Formats: sequence, C-alpha cells, structure tokens
Amino acid sequence: MGLDARGRLQALRIAEALASLSPVALYTSPLPRALETATIISQRIGIEACPRDNLKEANLGLLDGLTREEMRQQYPDFMRTWANDASTAVMPGGESILQVQERAWDTIEEIKGLHPEENVAVVSHTFTILALVCRLLGMPLSNFQRLRLNLASMTQVEIRQERITLVRYNDQCHLEGLEEDEEKV
Repeated sequence: MGLDARGRLQALRIAEALASLSPVALYTSPLPRALETATIISQRIGIEACPRDNLKEANLGLLDGLTREEMRQQYPDFMRTWANDASTAVMPGGESILQVQERAWDTIEEIKGLHPEENVAVVSHTFTILALVCRLLGMPLSNFQRLRLNLASMTQVEIRQERITLVRYNDQCHLEGLEEDEEKV
C-alpha cells in the first residue's frame, strides 16, 4: 500500500526540510511507503534513492494485520514476553527487535564507510529507527518502547569520529501548517 495524499504532502515537507542539510546520498527501505517517500525526497533534492533491504520494518510474521486483542488471544506467550522485554520477543513467524537492530546496524555501518564526513538521509520505519536510536545512543534495547516516534517525523544524528550526538528526535516542525496545505489540494 502506498502513500495517501496526506502522506505525499508530508514527504514533500520532509524533502524541503532535508534540502537545507544538503545530503549527498539517500538510502531507503524498499517497502512501498518508505520507497515512495524516498522517491518524493529524491525528486526534490536531486539525488537518487538507494534501497537497502536491511532498512525494512520489523518482520511481524503472523502478527501482521492483527489487532492487539487478536494478538493477545492467538499468541499469549509472545504477548507476555513482549510486555516483559519486547527487545527479545521473537514475533511468531517473524523476527525480534534485536534482529532488526543487528541487520539495520550493518547498513548504517556500510553507509558510514561510504560517506564518513558527509550528510546522508535515510528513510525507514518505526521499529527500525527506534532500534537504531537505542544502538546509536548506547541505550539498552529493552528501553526502545520508552521512545515515541511519530509518522513523518525526522531524527537527526551526527557522527563525528565515532562520537555520536542526537541532534533532533521525533521532530515534526516541518509539518506545521500542513492542514492549510491539505485544504489547497
């Protein structure tokens, strides 16, 4: 499923905000909404979007499409483990947040090696970004549920000679006035 009209407008706003950072590369999850978001950004800032499988969202396996109540009914053991330490809970037929973090981190290391002193943009998904933020900040992954990440938000991390600084997190300033723009469409 792709982006709706609001999602496309949000992607344009992200592109405008990213343009001031002058990224030299744009990496993205190949999943439809992320790829469409990256394509919109790519067209605005003039650099090609480079899909990377490891930036995909967590594989929810058999949980995909279920409501929270259906998950509780069908997978009570998993839900108990998720409530106690979601970072180690393996989603039935899917993966754990730890597995998400490990695969996504491999791609971040690759990107750091390709662009050691340059600004890059990455388009990904909630669980993937939360797992990476925990790793970047040296936080135990078991704390990832203590972080909130809204759709169409921006998180900026600065990496300088292995020193990592969280510059902004869950920033949605670029979405101010979005409702007025939606009315014009």
